[in-house]
Amino acid sequence: MSGHVLVENNTGHAIHASGCLTLFQVLLTSSTYRPTAAWRTCLQPFTIPTGKSRYPITVSASYNECHQGRPQHSLRECLPGGRPPPLPPGTYHAKLFQVSNLVRVPPAITVRVMLPG
Repeated sequence: MSGHVLVENNTGHAIHASGCLTLFQVLLTSSTYRPTAAWRTCLQPFTIPTGKSRYPITVSASYNECHQGRPQHSLRECLPGGRPPPLPPGTYHAKLFQVSNLVRVPPAITVRVMLPG
């Protein structure tokens, strides 16, 4: 699902940060699934201007990591093509993760993951 993070920077000055491709991620979490945001390792400067700005995000109803071959520890087996498998149906919380403590994190939004069909 595509969306965006809306930042209202009312500090009176631009906020400068470094990241790779994005400063923000939204991941689905639950009482039994607590993923860690994985950040790419390139380094590029970002500027959050004063006022309102939007940052595109994609929310995926799949695990955020997997293991090639058989499952290992808490990692699920990757699907063909190396993609992570889908999350099981249930109630999740869409939670904002950020590359560093840049903005106040809003409350998570409850979402329901269902089987396709």
